Amino acid sequence: MGRRYEVDGYTAELDDDFQVVYRNPRGKKLQQTPDRLADSEGVRRLYRLRRALTGHRRYARVQAEAWATAGTRVPVALAESDPVWREALDYADVGRVADLPAPDADEAALIARTYIHPDDHTMTLLLRASFARHWDALVASQEDWALTDTFATGIRIPGDAELAFPERLMAAHPGREREALEAAYAFGWSLWGSPLLYKSALDDDLEHLAATAPRFLPAFLDELADMRMKAGGKHKEHATGYFTRARNAEREHHTKPDERWLDARYTTFADHGALAIGAVRAHAKELAPRGAVVSPDQLRRFRDVLVRRVHTPHDLYPGMAADLRKVARAAGANPESEVAALLEDIVPRVGLCEGDTDKFWADALKGKALDLLVERRPETVYDVLRLIPGDANSTEDWLSLLRRSGALALLTGERPGLPAGEAARWLHDCLACEPTWRVRNDELYDLAVRLAPRLAADAVPVRLPYPAPDRRRAPIPLDLADELLEHAVPLADPPPKLGSPGAARMLVHRRPDLSRLLADPRFARELRSALDAELELEGLPGAGVSYHRHYRPHREAELNSWRSTPGICRTPMGREVLCAWLNRQRERVRAGLDLHGLVHMLAPFVHIGGAVDELLKDEAAAREFASVDVVALVLADLPTEAGRPAIEGLMATMRPEDLIGTRPMPGLRTRIDETFPDLSELQVAQAWKALQTGVNCQEGLRRLVARLSD
Repeated sequence: MGRRYEVDGYTAELDDDFQVVYRNPRGKKLQQTPDRLADSEGVRRLYRLRRALTGHRRYARVQAEAWATAGTRVPVALAESDPVWREALDYADVGRVADLPAPDADEAALIARTYIHPDDHTMTLLLRASFARHWDALVASQEDWALTDTFATGIRIPGDAELAFPERLMAAHPGREREALEAAYAFGWSLWGSPLLYKSALDDDLEHLAATAPRFLPAFLDELADMRMKAGGKHKEHATGYFTRARNAEREHHTKPDERWLDARYTTFADHGALAIGAVRAHAKELAPRGAVVSPDQLRRFRDVLVRRVHTPHDLYPGMAADLRKVARAAGANPESEVAALLEDIVPRVGLCEGDTDKFWADALKGKALDLLVERRPETVYDVLRLIPGDANSTEDWLSLLRRSGALALLTGERPGLPAGEAARWLHDCLACEPTWRVRNDELYDLAVRLAPRLAADAVPVRLPYPAPDRRRAPIPLDLADELLEHAVPLADPPPKLGSPGAARMLVHRRPDLSRLLADPRFARELRSALDAELELEGLPGAGVSYHRHYRPHREAELNSWRSTPGICRTPMGREVLCAWLNRQRERVRAGLDLHGLVHMLAPFVHIGGAVDELLKDEAAAREFASVDVVALVLADLPTEAGRPAIEGLMATMRPEDLIGTRPMPGLRTRIDETFPDLSELQVAQAWKALQTGVNCQEGLRRLVARLSD
């Protein structure tokens, strides 16, 4: 324990583990800082002391481990002068020598400085001779420590050892060592610690430094960037910012650092994913201003930074190829060759056309770079084959990549090297990735037709993009299948009901008759089954009793309804299936329906929508549907008996609405209570649902009859 500070009986002191301990007047240890001590100078002094001692102990342990590993022997006087050193040396089992070496001015040997604190703590620091005198002066003027002893250690500093900060700052500013040390000390650096990484406090200190000692600002920013990057985690993003600010400060204050040192800095931060796009672009501009000459070595190092910076496709930036071309021109090199070399390094790591397709890749591949890349790296052609139309900036760019890389020649068979069946697999993968939200890609259709001779020669069945649980839905190009059959291309067997894709996703507009496809019994059977299943709402969101969620009978259309008549329905087979289905609905009406059966019957008409107007006009059917007595069905579904006039009058006051909630609105509830005065709450809810369903079905029948009528 050291000195104890006391205010009104409350005390604070450091324990043997360098922790600040607070006690109340009765001597009980406290968990929090007492208000009487919170802002006292004594407590602030304790925390400064604690920081110095913990930093010193941490350094001693690290250094002792390094000496033990290297087999370095240290003087006994070091352990005798400082208990922290004694503990660290004992723990690491560092060898010791009894005799002190003769004092000398060897800059490669460390000098020991022993200081004593007014709180009775002793600390021995190991310093370089050139640094020691500046530190002594600073300690004497700024700290509570007093120098009591000094001795030579004979411990030599390894020749490749890097100076620590702030020694590195002092070495970089000869003649201003004391000024540099004072600036570092004011910022928070000392021999026993560095500033805490609180961004707001650091930014305030940096602002003060920029105003008082701007020549030191780049070095401070670089050191903070290193500290942040070493800390990792959330600190890494701040490392990026400090590095960028350091480079900006160099330009602002016209500081010219060593070229190779600077390139090494760029490389290090690129390797750690902490190099901002702005820093790279500014570096390119600095390297190659108008009229500048860049050496081949500078060009190589710049390209290396670009390569190292790319860890994922998101690291590519729009002007990356343009920056490299600019530096290459300043170096007298071939810009496209340099871009090809860049792509040769990054494509194996992140893939071709991954990430920023509409900017970086469009720029990088627009010139001769792709041709040179294929020459240097022949497997690039297979990278192109793995692309789908959506991977490029546009379909035209995708087709251009296929042509220029030689991938198209492989697909068509003009160039050997693609195994049989690979063209069929490639076509399936491209078709399966077609989105449903845009107009069909006719360029892909035309390309597939161009591949037809190769596909027929391979005799490997082509699979159409049917729906699957593990894949998003894609349009099924029935018209393309029809044309492939015309070219004798074998097609794989379709799944039952074609995997239930929905008629709206079946494309037929290039060959609306589908004469070849419908002549194939496999496809004719499954297309008929698929259309039948959809008209019966199989595999679609539930209808019927839960109609308030999907295909409500009073709605004109729902989310999954046909927005227009699918082309498959206009084929002779489609018309036949629709007419047969309509006849089944008429038979159900003739057989008699209950209220919920009527909902089931009306739901598919909501789904197919306008197809009824276009393909199912039928006056006889309209009359049959118009004859349905909805009120009678409601009466049968009520929880109690009621007179028809009363129900008709009550329904006449209602309008079609979604069934939401479990009870009617207050106004309707009053009318129901007047009509059925003795119903329980449950029966009121049942009556309301029956009445509202009846009103909704009346609206659905009205709309259906109008559509069926001429």
